[in-house]
Amino acid sequence: MKTIKSILLCSILFGFLSCSDDDSTSSFVDLKAEGLTYTLVSQSSATTGVVRISGKIKNIGNANFSSTIQQQYVAIYERPLGTTTETEEIALNFTTMNAGEETTFFYDRNWDTTIEFQPEFILRIVMDPDITLDGNSNNDDINFNNHQIILQGNEINSLFN
Repeated sequence: MKTIKSILLCSILFGFLSCSDDDSTSSFVDLKAEGLTYTLVSQSSATTGVVRISGKIKNIGNANFSSTIQQQYVAIYERPLGTTTETEEIALNFTTMNAGEETTFFYDRNWDTTIEFQPEFILRIVMDPDITLDGNSNNDDINFNNHQIILQGNEINSLFN
């Protein structure tokens, strides 16, 4: 039974919050750029080899994500240090991601530690700017602030020590 205090609080808030007595939570989708990592695939000299750049995204929400093709994708970009120019190295289209599900993808790249200014790598979930206006609440992500991770390329040099 609701108390007078909770009824008064609900009246004051004019319905901006749910005023039920149960502890149920609302469902939401929250896609997150979960990780951007690197591993050594092969080494051809003390300073050169092939590294694998891997990106991982996860639906950390409690509802399944469901959308149509080309409304969203995830990509890894390379950006030369000190510039704003980005090159898309690999992209993965997706239309569904269940709550708690994660997806990992990667690409291999030649590496040379003698390069003084190593590039940055960016993992980014890219969404159509109008995705929240399409009438499909199953693709309305509640947090766009966790859609990107940046990896400093000079960190990769440590694989060759």
